[in-house]
Amino acid sequence: MSELKAIKERIFDEGLIKQILSDIGCWNIQNEQKGKLIVAGLPDGDNERSVQIKNTPALTTNIRSKGISGDIYDVISYIVFEAQSDEERGKSLNKSKFWICKKYGYLEYIDEFYKTTLKEQRPNLNKWLTGLKNKRSETPLTLENKTIEVSYENQYGILPYLDWFRSGLCISTQKYFQIGLDIRSERVTFPIHNAAGQLIGVKGRYCGQDSKIEEKYKYLYIVPCNKSIELFNYHRALPYIKEKQEVIIVEGAKTTMFLTQWGYKNCVSVEGDSLSDDQINLLKALGLNITYVFAFDKDKPPDFVLAEANKLRGRVKYGAYDTEGLLKDKESPTDQGEEVWNKLYSSKYKIT
Repeated sequence: MSELKAIKERIFDEGLIKQILSDIGCWNIQNEQKGKLIVAGLPDGDNERSVQIKNTPALTTNIRSKGISGDIYDVISYIVFEAQSDEERGKSLNKSKFWICKKYGYLEYIDEFYKTTLKEQRPNLNKWLTGLKNKRSETPLTLENKTIEVSYENQYGILPYLDWFRSGLCISTQKYFQIGLDIRSERVTFPIHNAAGQLIGVKGRYCGQDSKIEEKYKYLYIVPCNKSIELFNYHRALPYIKEKQEVIIVEGAKTTMFLTQWGYKNCVSVEGDSLSDDQINLLKALGLNITYVFAFDKDKPPDFVLAEANKLRGRVKYGAYDTEGLLKDKESPTDQGEEVWNKLYSSKYKIT
């Protein structure tokens, strides 16, 4: 067996696929097809299913948004070593192999000292992973975003965005959410925090003149983080959630900004439309006395909202859904203003 193949089999046996994706900056890392497929978003991408790895010893991989196919080595070559073409990724193969071996302690593949023909003599550098082989689908590895020590304000400033002000998001609200500007990428910025309120990433909304970027990459992570293990605004909303014994769950960060401005400070956003296992755990940790209100965008049908809500088994759940045509197309519950939102909220229905 070649070393490249042996390394892939160890990654599979030790359930390291999700850990690797997290370590290279991918986000929304989730199982699909009953654990047979693992999907994630590229660190600088906006497609949460762009990276797809088959959960088999071959670790067959596709990066759909880039037209790249291969295996785990190709993913690392593309993301870590910025190898764009097939030729460049081929040249980066050994570097990707070395990166894996050094990162996860597979020293016998990079240092003669550790090579041995006796399995029992091989140093068990991943002993803590014992038992995960049979549980890789049911018990995913616990992931954690790295905190950022640099000052967000020094980097991006606090600069309210005129277009958002014109759409009704007042200056004080924008300052509260620390709206800034990244001149280099022409993006309005806002910080992403973990549940403890520590800075872990920065997201940007394109404000330039390129229509292609506006269409395809309106929102991007300037400083990437794994958004699927956090809930945006959680740290700010927590005391209000406890006070009202209710949490409003929406899709996007901007929706939480408007809700906060209108007095609904007990709101969090998924930063997507599908709750991950980690996000569900965060919501469940709020307590059994909490009511959960799902207020997703117009394009999500009732069945979809019901399926997401049912991930919170045994909890009191409501849906704020537009049944009167108050919203258009893909609009969020706040896009038509405070009056429409109040109507949606007051007519919310119980999900059973």
